[in-house]
Amino acid sequence: MLTVGLILGLAVAAGRWLRPPDGAVAGIDWVIINLALPSVVLRTVPDLELGGAALVPVAVAWSMVALGALAVLALSARAGWSRSVTGALLLVVPLGNTSFLGFPAVEALLGAEALPSAILYDQLGTFLALTTYGAVVAARYGTTGNAGTEGGSALRRVVLRVAVFPPFVALVAGFAARGVEIPPVVDDALRLLAMTLTPLAMVSIGLRLAGRRLRWPSGPVAAGLVLRLVVMPGVVLGAAAVLGGSGVAWDAAVLESAMPSMVTAGIVATSAGLDEDTVTSLVGLGLVASLLTLPIWSLALGA
Repeated sequence: MLTVGLILGLAVAAGRWLRPPDGAVAGIDWVIINLALPSVVLRTVPDLELGGAALVPVAVAWSMVALGALAVLALSARAGWSRSVTGALLLVVPLGNTSFLGFPAVEALLGAEALPSAILYDQLGTFLALTTYGAVVAARYGTTGNAGTEGGSALRRVVLRVAVFPPFVALVAGFAARGVEIPPVVDDALRLLAMTLTPLAMVSIGLRLAGRRLRWPSGPVAAGLVLRLVVMPGVVLGAAAVLGGSGVAWDAAVLESAMPSMVTAGIVATSAGLDEDTVTSLVGLGLVASLLTLPIWSLALGA
């Protein structure tokens, strides 16, 4: 977590004092969406172990996506938020930073034995939701897109955008490649590309933060922070108590549900033309606030 924070801080400093060229952030986002993110999927999905133990983290992950989306829609209808703000929140509230922040946090706070549950939560839950639910939200609420076509029915445009969304294509290819031996040179290339995801994502959000002063959060951002960092993990912890759930799978699910907003979901949102101020503030403030809230949730688990 400290490494991630350091990269973010360096990116903010670089953005303020080194004056990156116009289009730098858009170029970084393009690399993330089209190369780094698909490489992570292609390297992880073929080796995932599926079975009964996967049910808890995967079910919790999808339940949190549904809860987050329903809460955002209900609050938006009541508060009258714009379509752009609502679409942004629909991406960055339900989807948490469960991989490149979640994995090291779970390992540090719960131990290495919790990592398999965290991986299942992320890959078959949050990440699968990003490539499906996230693509649908970006297509329905966004004003631009990384894929898609003009004309035809709205449903057809959504389906086409999802079908050619690079991480989704990689997800399908990854499941198709299960049991297939990947040539070492290809695996090495994918590994090197996958390693760029975390630093590039931190640089992207850091450069965005560089041009802004983080202020006291607005109504939508404050609501998103409370939902993401307090309500959602509280619901999972409560569900575990009611259902009698215990053990490493439930502990990992609680901690993963407490992660701040997914940086990549924020990049998808801004790439789709959704409200950038809302996205940047929620992702940036969430990262900072999680340095306090994650240890608190770990203490609540007795870890």
